[in-house]
Amino acid sequence: MGADDNGVNGLDSPLARLVLLNQFKIMSLLDSANWDSYCYYMDILTEGIQKKYPHVMEMISRDEVTMDVSGEVDLVLEIFNKVERSMGQLSEEVQDELSAGYHVHFNGFDSGSNVERHHFTYCNFLNRHKEIDIQKREGDIYNLSLHHYRQMILNHKSYEYMDLLSADEIRNVCIEKGHEMEMLRPKNLNITDVGGLNALQVVKESGLGAKE
Repeated sequence: MGADDNGVNGLDSPLARLVLLNQFKIMSLLDSANWDSYCYYMDILTEGIQKKYPHVMEMISRDEVTMDVSGEVDLVLEIFNKVERSMGQLSEEVQDELSAGYHVHFNGFDSGSNVERHHFTYCNFLNRHKEIDIQKREGDIYNLSLHHYRQMILNHKSYEYMDLLSADEIRNVCIEKGHEMEMLRPKNLNITDVGGLNALQVVKESGLGAKE
């Protein structure tokens, strides 16, 4: 895509450049690790170097977080928030038992995974701007993957209209510790045809939990 398509036409007014420049200044303060890159883009905007406008536009639009991704993250966080609120209504003994046996705390998303990086980006955004009610908990032997979170969403479907969960309902929703890797393995399904004479074994590959 040339400069005439997304560069000059998008940044040809001083006001448009000023707005974007201010955004880069804010981003440079929030993301100090990439400060040099932001300074490069700010120089392009300040000096009005049209040839470099496409680089600025590519930086802004190259990695969008879709509505589906943000909605999925919001739902995962909502479930963990409900679990944590529900845990607070239980006795300490039951809380300890659930914490020891199940993933009742949010583990975050994997920023290094192609499958989860957009989920991580949105979750990090919410956390950075204090729009998230729960914090990532460290210390578990196995971190949960997007595949596990999606299983929790399915488990939670029956309880989505409930404000709080019982101990048994928490067990039904959350992932049991020690079974994380087992959930990522291919599953063997036995399918019998209509005549009942031949049994077919089908290997179902689960790609949802794969780290790409």
